[in-house]
Amino acid sequence: MSRDVRFGFLLVVAFFLQILVTQAHGHGPGMQIIGDQQQILYPKSGIKYFCFPADKTPDINAVRKSSPLDWQTTEESVANLGFTSDKCWFHLTVRNHNPLHQNWFLLIDYAMLGEVDAYQLDAGGNIVSHYQAGMDRDFSVRSNNYPIPAFPASLPTGVDSDFYILVRSAHSIQLPLSLVSKEQFESGFLTRTLVQGLFFGGMLVMILYNLSLFFTVREKAYLIYVCWSLAITLYLAVLQGYAQRYLWPHSTLISSHIIHFLLPLLVLLPSLFTLHFLSLNQKAPRLAVWMKGLVITGGILFLATPFTSREFLIPVSVLAILVMDFSILWVGLVRSRHNDPDARIFTVAWACFIMGAASMALNKYGVVPRNSFTENLLQVGVFVEVVLLSLALARRINRLKEAHSDSIRDRAIAEMEAFKAGARNHAKSEFLATMSHEIRTPMNGIMGMTDLLRRTALTQQQAQYVSTIYQSTQSLLTVINDILDYSRIESGKLELDFQDVALESVVDDCVRLFALRSSEKKVPLHIHIDSRVPDIIRTDPIRLKQILTNLLSNAFKFTERGSVAFHVTLKQPVNNNNQCVLMIEVVDTGTGLDEAQQASLFETVSEVRHTGDQKGAGLGLVICKRLSDLLGGDIGVSSSLGRGATFWLSLPVKVAQSTTKPVLKNRTAVVISSTPAQLLSLSQLLSRWGAKTLEFRDVESALDPSIPDQPVDFVIAEQHVMATSSTVERLRKQFHSPTLVLLHPTGTPLSDTLPEDLLLIETPLSCQALKRSLVTGKDEFAVESALAEQTVILDQANRLNVIVAEDNPVNQLVIESILKSLGVQPTLVGNGEEAFKLVNEQPNYWDICFMDCEMPVMDGYLATSSIRQMEAEQSSQPHCWIIGLSAHATGDYVQKARDAGMDDYLSKPVAQQQVSEAIKRAQLSRSNDVSA
Repeated sequence: MSRDVRFGFLLVVAFFLQILVTQAHGHGPGMQIIGDQQQILYPKSGIKYFCFPADKTPDINAVRKSSPLDWQTTEESVANLGFTSDKCWFHLTVRNHNPLHQNWFLLIDYAMLGEVDAYQLDAGGNIVSHYQAGMDRDFSVRSNNYPIPAFPASLPTGVDSDFYILVRSAHSIQLPLSLVSKEQFESGFLTRTLVQGLFFGGMLVMILYNLSLFFTVREKAYLIYVCWSLAITLYLAVLQGYAQRYLWPHSTLISSHIIHFLLPLLVLLPSLFTLHFLSLNQKAPRLAVWMKGLVITGGILFLATPFTSREFLIPVSVLAILVMDFSILWVGLVRSRHNDPDARIFTVAWACFIMGAASMALNKYGVVPRNSFTENLLQVGVFVEVVLLSLALARRINRLKEAHSDSIRDRAIAEMEAFKAGARNHAKSEFLATMSHEIRTPMNGIMGMTDLLRRTALTQQQAQYVSTIYQSTQSLLTVINDILDYSRIESGKLELDFQDVALESVVDDCVRLFALRSSEKKVPLHIHIDSRVPDIIRTDPIRLKQILTNLLSNAFKFTERGSVAFHVTLKQPVNNNNQCVLMIEVVDTGTGLDEAQQASLFETVSEVRHTGDQKGAGLGLVICKRLSDLLGGDIGVSSSLGRGATFWLSLPVKVAQSTTKPVLKNRTAVVISSTPAQLLSLSQLLSRWGAKTLEFRDVESALDPSIPDQPVDFVIAEQHVMATSSTVERLRKQFHSPTLVLLHPTGTPLSDTLPEDLLLIETPLSCQALKRSLVTGKDEFAVESALAEQTVILDQANRLNVIVAEDNPVNQLVIESILKSLGVQPTLVGNGEEAFKLVNEQPNYWDICFMDCEMPVMDGYLATSSIRQMEAEQSSQPHCWIIGLSAHATGDYVQKARDAGMDDYLSKPVAQQQVSEAIKRAQLSRSNDVSA
């Protein structure tokens, strides 16, 4: 069920709890007193009344002279007798203590009473005045032009006045009485007229707007909705008394029977609109049957109006409206739960209407009290519903138009693409191969030299920066490989490599790439990993990293202020098959996306403009969508312009069985950070590893003397918290000499005043580095496995005679440096012809030749073929092991190298490990040849 629908449902429930659990009113005295400063009197509970059959009701003379009449007393301030065919007398006594106001109005704020006779008697029981009103009478019988019954009354100061009111009505008998001074009444009536004018004016505008849309699009749902809007607007005009005042003041027939005909329409039209708007016949046939039943019920009630009495039909129609209200709400909730895009706004809109309609229907039956809230809520709900449903209709029509246009466009594009498929695929393959070669050539220099540099002795910060460069080039290489595989992704031929991987390692690899960018842009990156998320999962880590890296890159690209958050939670827990579903979210506070951008974001390779000149390439997100599908997951975005975006990945994974105990079990840590997101991130990670945490927003709170003195194992704080040695010493004393961990932003200089025994952890956090530092007590970069193996010397490498045929000076330097780090002193040549001459001139000397495939004068393919031909002609010529080097990574080029006679093939950029393994393969093959 969507968030909007849940909200609407809860609103309805809360409303009915409020009106059903009404607070009981205490019984007031029979006498109603007007205070000396009071201008409005709402009679308290205690109004007397009695009812008789219409043909046995006594007149005013009998009532005022007959003391033994069976008067009853109302328990509420508003008399609510519900539906009854009897005539009812009401009596109240008023004493005015206000010397400034003697001219008053007796106001009955309910225009739907059939006949009303109001009598005022003085203290001696004499009739002072008699007024008439009611829907069943001509409007001219009233003493004024007010749309609701309002009778002038003179209340001398200190004198008791009795009011007797006789009421008969086919509608519910309710008597919301009030006495208002003449000045206050005229002021209040002006305000009331203005508010009602705005309401009916707004309803008229919405009716005309939807009517114009109907004539434009000819959608049947619009016409039904216009009819419904007219019916409910007319009903409200009758309810407020304006219909009789302005539309038919002298037609008692229309006035007395209009509600008789309107109520069945209020059953029929909403049910018919729901049937068409939600397309229930096509989408939910069972629900359609129920709604058709309500349509038939409304039709039967409408057809029965000329043949049945109002006293019978009106209560039945009100009951049918109640059933219809809750039925439509139920249908909307069901369709929303099935992700029907039309049902969400519809359900919220109907929830607004149902609160008013149901409250009015229930108070007409006397189930809930009749007050200004329950009576006027209908108008508020109707107006909100009309606006929301108008928006929903417009949105639905636009979506249908777009779907139709998209269908036509898609057919045209499909035909065009089918016609040009062969040529386009060939051009795309050539383009990708060329671009791959051009990018890989300079990347070989970057990646190769970085790989060598990171194996030298470096400072901690230098090691981190070099490691980040290396990780970035590896990430770029992964993206290039995936671009080459794009056609295979489309055709479903891409193979995944599922393996067990530590989730925290995947997160660290992705986050580390954006550490410097986060520091430079001053946009923090916070990691949130739920403690229930498994440690080891089975997935394709390369493809998963590519998706997450792309999402993080988008977040930083369009976020200038605020922060970026990386959330990993458990969407579905681990089941009996050791499978679960992860929910990974990248949340930013950037420019955001509108609905049109979100709709096309994962669908086409396009450019999405966010703000200014910034653009986001659609290719990366399309690949993410395809990869998430291959991994069995789903990807999407939730965003609005100016409010950032949340890109989410729902990923099913298999959980590897692990019995590893939490590494920080029974340990305690104090976390001090002024950033709530940072506090939450650290607390989640520490809890995940079994530690207990104490969180503080600043150092003064942590050092508060009122906090119980207790030893802790770690104190983790931001750099500004431990800015002075005195603060450090106070923390040590407070928490009994814990291990102090300093959170240090990447790329910022360290203070010279900090103690040397602090553990340094750079932010954005590396989960594994933080865990390793807390367990071992060593800095994040104190021990790096890469530095421990700075140089790998092969067995007998210094005895190998190696040729490097490479025309690019940078690539020459890279291969030469890698070989020297392995103990090999190579001979460099600039093209294949020179390599061929060396082998030809010294046939028994060369062991291995690294042969670039694309070179001037003579390329590597031709040079290799020439060497193989020479070896074949001279039987005594030993086999020279040729290793091909190329920036092309597709299988066609690998096969071309094999066909030319190359023994091995390395795709640029090459790293030390790849070269080392290639030489080992060459030595193994040559040793096997010698033994044979």
